[in-house]
Amino acid sequence: MNNKVYLVTEYYHESQNTTGYLLGKVYNFLNMQSDIDLVLIAKEDKNSPCYSNAHYIKAISPNKTSLLKRLIYEFMISFYFFVSIMKNVEKKSIVFTGTTPIFLLIVLFFTKKFLKFKWILLVHDVFPENLVAAKVLKQGSMVYKILKRFFDVIYTSADEVIVIGKDMEKLVHSKTHKNNISVIQNWIDYSDINVEPKNDNSILKELNWLDMHTTIFQFFGNIGRVQGVDVILDAIKNMEYSHLAKFIFIGDGAYVEKLKIQIKSLNLDNVFYYGALDQSQKSIGLNACDVALVTLAEGMLGLGVPSKSYFSMAANKPILAIMEYESEVSHMLKTHNIGWVVQPNNIHALTNKLDEIVQKNNVYGFNSPREVLKKYYAEPVAMQNILEIIRKLN
Repeated sequence: MNNKVYLVTEYYHESQNTTGYLLGKVYNFLNMQSDIDLVLIAKEDKNSPCYSNAHYIKAISPNKTSLLKRLIYEFMISFYFFVSIMKNVEKKSIVFTGTTPIFLLIVLFFTKKFLKFKWILLVHDVFPENLVAAKVLKQGSMVYKILKRFFDVIYTSADEVIVIGKDMEKLVHSKTHKNNISVIQNWIDYSDINVEPKNDNSILKELNWLDMHTTIFQFFGNIGRVQGVDVILDAIKNMEYSHLAKFIFIGDGAYVEKLKIQIKSLNLDNVFYYGALDQSQKSIGLNACDVALVTLAEGMLGLGVPSKSYFSMAANKPILAIMEYESEVSHMLKTHNIGWVVQPNNIHALTNKLDEIVQKNNVYGFNSPREVLKKYYAEPVAMQNILEIIRKLN
């Protein structure tokens, strides 16, 4: 008899966002397994494929700029998921979910008690600790303490937990005190990202940024509250050799409007916000630089692993990581010699590192980030590990 597995996710296709990309890979892989009867439960998206083995829920798009409107959205979509799970999930089956929307975790906690399914939780966000890092809650507040106790119980209730970094493993283990946690780094299919010469990049041609004597730094992806992009701008302002550098920001998120204001106040012609790109243009965007900037704000250790690191590696770009030395990405860069690490909020150190990099003019002596990705972080390895976890629960 085949394993009945339900993949429950807000996003499920690479055309949507990074979460959709990652969970879409899981869907495609599990759907090919002869011993798995897969059912998808996801939010309807008319711009993405409609699968025959899926149940779709209808919900409006979230408002990322208003915390109140975002909270209402989270409540509504989680309620719709609750209805669909209770209606469609068979008892004693296996349910695979991520950590968004936030109240989906609460839904799974309670529906698991009724339906007795086995729950595999893929952790991309650690609640409520990430709300402290985002300055939504204060760590010493009563609300935080209540939420922490509640969510610790929820994370503990999962039968198997998958985390995307060793730093996250330590944090989640401190919440659950269970040995059911597996580390599986974000899975990127390197063939999805092309590598192209800098002179052929359409974005750099459009900006007329093809001067071979300058180093182009790029921030690509979600421009949110915990990315620490303000530190980058402060460091740029203090550079001695800023005339040898250009900086491009590509993406969308809650911090975009503030970013635009800060860039305007700098009044520099070498700092540019390009806007968001369609997922189909991801390769073009990732190739529009010499060095990828990847950030994780202070206080975010163990709370997230920027997936943009792996996409930039697929584009064969060295990475300047602005994050704590103990983070998953910092460890990866140092282990495989594919980039630099600067502590978050250390504007002086970041300024010096930027000046140091531009003076080298793209001669760094690093290993190929793309080859490292192929060898150590390839999608087939991650998918096989996920399959083993599912079969273990049988």
